[in-house]
Amino acid sequence: MLILPIVNRRRVLNVELRLKNSEKVRTGVILENTGESEVVVNGKKFTDSSYHNNGNSKYGVVDFIRNASIRNKKDFFITTRENSNSNTYDVYAVSQPYPKINEELDSLYESAITDMRKEIPGIKRGRYVSLEKLGIAKHLTDEKIAMLQEIVKEEKNQNKWPILFAKAGISDLPETLSFVDMFDCQVVSDTTIPEDTIMDTISSLEPLQTRDYRNLKNYYEIAKKNADVYKKLSLINNTLNNKPYTLIQSKRQKEKQKVKVKEKNEVNVKVA
Repeated sequence: MLILPIVNRRRVLNVELRLKNSEKVRTGVILENTGESEVVVNGKKFTDSSYHNNGNSKYGVVDFIRNASIRNKKDFFITTRENSNSNTYDVYAVSQPYPKINEELDSLYESAITDMRKEIPGIKRGRYVSLEKLGIAKHLTDEKIAMLQEIVKEEKNQNKWPILFAKAGISDLPETLSFVDMFDCQVVSDTTIPEDTIMDTISSLEPLQTRDYRNLKNYYEIAKKNADVYKKLSLINNTLNNKPYTLIQSKRQKEKQKVKVKEKNEVNVKVA
């Protein structure tokens, strides 16, 4: 599973990232002419395509999915690794990705696809995600965000925003919010660590310069930089939508949200 460490209110949260519109539809199966760790789009297999092992493309899977979906944009399928005690595997059905904005966001999407392809059923293996190392932060500059805020402040007619954003060269900012919204981001229960505890531990281990010290220091640095990127996404969201950014939520928050949506739908049905 993909884990996004992030500093929030003097705590380090561990957030699981997964694609919202993905569902495990088969477990413990062997499909005809389809092996483990495969991506199948409209009957075409990634391992049979020119995108497989293409040294010129860093985002081969994403490019393959989009290219194979030009005529038919229906769900595609991903097979996991084989079970540890058999040659069976699980199968995911996944909705189409958001149109390409930049290579850095595609690398985030590719990470999610790769995580499913490398999954071994029944075995949990976490992989940390650094939004900075993926290069996402370089597109969310203070200058671009300032231009966004100025346009929103000066132009009250939201219908004119897309044209003004395009002229200013900042259309990717609202598009980035839409792209990131493909991900379900839930805090992993019982894994939150007080920031002071991590800082004290790093300080205590520093004289040793061991692997544990380096790993913990790197983990904390990733968490801090992820927080910086998230703050910028939150600022963009607040500017455009005038409401708090709720991409990352705890399990309890998600359950409350589901209840509210259900109650709202019930009211709408009664009114109708």
